[in-house]
Amino acid sequence: MKLHHFSWGLYPRRVTLYLAEKAIRGVQLLDIDPTNPRTMTRVHELSPLGTVPVLETEDGLVIRQSQAILEYLEECFPEPNLMGETPAARAATRELMALIDEASTFFGIWCHKGSPVFAGLEPQSAEAAAMAAEGYGKRIRLLDTLMADAPFLTGDKVTIADCMAMALFQFAKGFYGVALPADCTKLIGWYERFARRPSVSTPEYPPDLLRLSYGLKTTP
Repeated sequence: MKLHHFSWGLYPRRVTLYLAEKAIRGVQLLDIDPTNPRTMTRVHELSPLGTVPVLETEDGLVIRQSQAILEYLEECFPEPNLMGETPAARAATRELMALIDEASTFFGIWCHKGSPVFAGLEPQSAEAAAMAAEGYGKRIRLLDTLMADAPFLTGDKVTIADCMAMALFQFAKGFYGVALPADCTKLIGWYERFARRPSVSTPEYPPDLLRLSYGLKTTP
């Protein structure tokens, strides 16, 4: 299998964190430069929107959405289980996955409409950025409320939800300078613990983009 990605991107990091947690060795990582059209040729052939991650399998299957990739890999490599051992546990994991995905979407809108990174590439709107920041903050606070009083988001074992959340919060903090809200004390504690896991590395963000991105205006 081949995974097209770039190492510091929000959605690709969901998958690479997961692969590290599972210790999966059967996926070839093809790192691309999203700012270089020449490296994006194959990605555009596979995905009309030109987004990553994209997973290619040996039998010709192409999966273009990170959550679909995660669940496909979980079925292909069932051990260690990162979804949950029972229907109730899997439902709890999927509930938090959906919430984190919603938060990621709002964060993306906030960035696209309010960050200098996207100025000149698409219309900017302070009002849209503020609304998206509010939506992001609400979902993060809900996640803080719903997460378990345990080492990981759903209990005593790491799940896909943890990988997705770490990718989001590390990207928000490292690339845009947006920390978790101070009142999300459980999430802050979880983040500090999870950041010390061997699966978690510090991405190298492109310096030119980082100078534009860091310090996103409007707080959640």
